Order: sequence, then structure tokens, then C-alpha cells
Amino acid sequence: MGDRAKRPLPVDVIFHPDWWHTHYGLDFRPAFHFDPVVRVESERRMRQALHDRFGDLGLGEAEAKPRPVVGSVHLAIGFVVQAMLGCDVRFSENAAPWVLCAELSDEQVWALEVPAIETTSPMRETITMMDALEKEFGYLEGDIPWDGVQNVALDLRGQRLFLDYYDNPELVHHLFGVIARTIQRVATYVQGRTGTSSISLNRIVASINPRLNLHSNCSVQMISRTSYEKYLLPYECWLAERLQPYGIHHCGDSLERVVEAYAQVPGLAYVDVGWGSDVAACRRALPEAFFSLRLNPARLRTQTPGEVRNDVAQLLKAAGPLDKVALCCVAMDAATPDENVRAIFEAA
Repeated sequence: MGDRAKRPLPVDVIFHPDWWHTHYGLDFRPAFHFDPVVRVESERRMRQALHDRFGDLGLGEAEAKPRPVVGSVHLAIGFVVQAMLGCDVRFSENAAPWVLCAELSDEQVWALEVPAIETTSPMRETITMMDALEKEFGYLEGDIPWDGVQNVALDLRGQRLFLDYYDNPELVHHLFGVIARTIQRVATYVQGRTGTSSISLNRIVASINPRLNLHSNCSVQMISRTSYEKYLLPYECWLAERLQPYGIHHCGDSLERVVEAYAQVPGLAYVDVGWGSDVAACRRALPEAFFSLRLNPARLRTQTPGEVRNDVAQLLKAAGPLDKVALCCVAMDAATPDENVRAIFEAA
């Protein structure tokens, strides 16, 4: 009991690019992602800013020094796999990269192949940056989000994907197969060079097991459990067998609808539990998995600190053993009160 009392509950927060731009003038156009000099200085400024503002909470880094961070571990943005497979991406000074739906035709989907990692943009530019940073610093850290199979499929195919589940299942399997193999190659390549693959999706991973590989299932709540099990689960299992230790990022508000299907994924060690999910039901279905409980960033904007603390208390009460629990809130914007950020940590 004494040892557990000394061990803090893992807690982390991720701010939206709007927060960073409004408060610190950071610019999220292409140089932020691909220019080695801008990448290093931007990341250093972010660590210093977090320490200056929330250092007493353990955030940031005092007297932050330049470090060769590949991809931002202070955001949660993914676009690389989509762009490699044909999506255009729009960049903005105060927002995450916006992936434009490619609306691929049937013929274009059937023509899709797994691209070459080293020569396909924007992975090509990412690798060039990695090479420059490794030459300068002698090592690399950080990673880039590789998203998830259905998330990427929706960006490539658009809403027709939901019709394909009923009208064109062979096309779905071809599309999912190409995406899954591309994801596996990107994640394996990045982890082989930096040691991690998913800290840039949820920084809480660094406090639990930096080797975790998180598959993003943001859009799974848009389909039924039956559709998930028929179409997506086989590729989830394929990835899990190749990317151990494996976790699922589920930011939707109804994890309990698919959690028993998730339980079929081999070696599932970690799950992001979206705000609004039935946490107790999820714990019953996954008694051994580590849960990262997600607070609602939109709700956090207007709550009192007392209401924030109450939300945290309710989540923790439902989550079961606290040695298998973390707390996070992702994508808080510039209107989020600092006192509400502090309330999360105080409650934990």
C-alpha cells in the first residue's frame, strides 16, 4: 500500500494547435513538421512554455535544450499515411493539418498499392528530416501518428465506404489490406529509428510503456459491432500480431458497444477510453488492459474546477484498480481555463 501511495497516477494533457498559436505564436505550416531547424526549435519552445506555465504540475522542461524530436509529441495529429496513399493535406498556422478526402473511385481503390516508404511523400520528407537530425544529434526521439485502418479508409474513399460494406465487400478488403500493410511499414520504420511509434498520438504512452503501438479507432463508433467484426477486426488482429505491445485509441463516447470485440484482439494491453463511455462495463470486458481515461476538452472549457474534479472522481471510481489507469485530456483550445487544467492534476 505504501509503495502504491508513492506512485502517482499518470496524467497528461495535450493542447490544440490553436492554444499554442494564440498563447505562444507557434506556426503549424509545413516547416513545423519537416524543417529540422524549425522542428527542433518549435519543440524546445513547447517544452519551455509548458514548464513556465505548468511546471509545478510536472509538465514541460526547465531550461529546455534542443532535442531531435521527430514529429510533435505535444500535439495529436496524423496525416502521413493518408497523404502517402493519395490524400491532399492543407496546412494552417493555427490548426492541425487538414486531410482532404480523396473520394477515390472504384478503379482508383483497386489500383492502390502499398507505397515505398523511403520515396513517397510526405514520408520521404520526414526521413530526410530524420537523417539530418540524427547526423546532428547522434540519436532520434519522438514519432509520427500512423492513424488507423478505417480512419484512413474514410479519408481515401469518403462516405461511400459505408455503402461498400454492403455493396462491395471485396473492395473494402483490398482497401483495408493496403492500408494495414502501409501502417505496419510506417510504424515499424519509425520505431526502428526512434524507439517509439505512438507517443505523438497520446503522450501518456511514455509514462506507461513507450514501446506501445496505438491503432486509432476514432471512427469505429460510426459503425455497428457486426461491421467492425466482419471488416475491421481481422486487420486489427493482423496489426496486433506484428506491432506488439499493442493498444487501441478509442476516443468515441461508446466504447462499451465494441469492447467485447476488442477483447478478441491478441495481446491487447492498452485502451484509450473516450469520454462518455461506460467505463465500468469496459473494465469488466477488459480486466487486464491498461485504461487511459479521456476527459472531454469541450466540456472542460466551461466547467468550474470543482466540476472537473467531480468528473475525474467519477471516472476513477468506475475504472477499477488504479494501477491500471491513467488520465488525459487531448485537444484543449485557447479558451480552456488554466485552473481547469490544474484541477485535473489536483483530482488525480
